[in-house]
Amino acid sequence: MTLFKICLGVFIGMFFVGSPVFAAEKSIYPTSTCGGEGDSTDGFLITGFQEYPPFSWPEINEKKFGNKEYHGFVPSFVKKALNNMQVVRIKDLFFDDFQQTQKAMLHGKADMLFTSYYIDDTKSGQDYVYPAYFGNPFIVVSRATKKIDVNDVSGLKGLKGVVRREEEVESLIRGILPTDTKLEVVDGPEEAFRKLLSGEVDFMISSPYATDAEARRFKIKDKLHYGTKVLRHIKYFIAFSKLSRCRKYKKIFSEKFAEQLKDKAEMEKILQKYIQKWADLHQDEPPLEYTPAKD
Repeated sequence: MTLFKICLGVFIGMFFVGSPVFAAEKSIYPTSTCGGEGDSTDGFLITGFQEYPPFSWPEINEKKFGNKEYHGFVPSFVKKALNNMQVVRIKDLFFDDFQQTQKAMLHGKADMLFTSYYIDDTKSGQDYVYPAYFGNPFIVVSRATKKIDVNDVSGLKGLKGVVRREEEVESLIRGILPTDTKLEVVDGPEEAFRKLLSGEVDFMISSPYATDAEARRFKIKDKLHYGTKVLRHIKYFIAFSKLSRCRKYKKIFSEKFAEQLKDKAEMEKILQKYIQKWADLHQDEPPLEYTPAKD
């Protein structure tokens, strides 16, 4: 072998081994970007429903300069998946409402939305992780003193109901209700429960999990009746922003996330754990005050 061929071989070997492209192909985990060990930015930017226990809620982390962080059923799986793909720096982003959250995803100001409904991905700017990881059933909740059980939405004809704005289901629910069913949208579970228990409305449409978490918080679970008929299953997706620099790690995230969801019975146990945790956080609060309905 000539000296020229030897030198050429060494040069080619050095080029490919030292090439950033080659390194990127070898490493499936973030290193200098997206919250990897060498990332000097804010890290991997995640967002979701700001206050929707047991699925997600904010808590102050005093160890991190009093910054808010997501806790709850969904963030527990998301953050574990990110940690398992060697993301060491996660930045929790909070927006005033879901519309602002969607705008942030559209413009690449957040890397991941962990509680997304499916919206046409040509308009949303979101790259969805399939399949949906959770189907949240929405049921009719009524007063224990005036139970409402329906086989379908026609049973709500002529009645008045309430939904919580933060559940983002008004447009999905209103369209299937009878035309003479009135539906009020309020902010927060406290206002929704007060309207229901005082008799201002006949029913509430909500997730049984979210209802259970907040009913335990307000010490009113025995005042409520949960319908057994599911009116609508709302599917939740993880989505990456199409403008995110972290989108290239979607495949490995999907694998790490899916690994945790194989045991459905265990998922249900974890969900119940977070329902109880939310109740425990508020155990010292007094019961909800309201004027009982004259049923």
